[in-house]
This record gives sequence, structure tokens and C-alpha cells, in this order.
Amino acid sequence: MASNMTIDFRDIEGPIYSGRPRGESLRRKYELDSVDRSGDVVSVNVPATTYSVTSSFFLGLFGPSVLAAGSRDAFFSKFRFSANPVLMDAFFDYASRALQTKTLFTR
Repeated sequence: MASNMTIDFRDIEGPIYSGRPRGESLRRKYELDSVDRSGDVVSVNVPATTYSVTSSFFLGLFGPSVLAAGSRDAFFSKFRFSANPVLMDAFFDYASRALQTKTLFTR
């Protein structure tokens, strides 16, 4: 049975979340490369006090996970976000962008 982990943005300094390096650093902290290979489900809580989550931050943190999932729907099935609708619209766009620009994440 898959376990569940939580990424709570209240534990990350905000209310503005920006910068690919910052997202990549958090990706390492949460060991998301390992999570991508597991059956774990990840709850992602973004508090109402969040002002902005930039595409660079989101893609640094979640971009490789979107690619590992293979589709936007599969990503959002594994990473279950709780955020306001405006941010969710942005997250859907960012995930689509990750799939369109796969070379951003290959080194």
C-alpha cells in the first residue's frame, strides 16, 4: 500500500515562492526523485496566505515529477494539491509547460 507524505508550504518561507534554485533545493530536501519512483501519494498544501508561486519555483520543485508521471493528469493524481483556484490554474499551466519543454530538465 502506498504511503502518504505532505509538503506544506507553511513550512517553507513565503508568501512568495520564486526561483528555480530554491525549488530544486526543496526537491532534494523532500527527496522527490525517490518519491517519483515510489507509489507514494503526496499532499501539497498551499495556504490561502500565499501571494505567488512562480513557474520557475514550481518547475524546480515539481518539473521532473511531471515528466516522471508522463502526463499532467498522472502528476496531479500523485501530487494532490490543496490551493486556491487561481493558483491551481497556474499549476496546471506550469505542468503543461513542463511536458512541452522536457529539455529544461535534462542535463
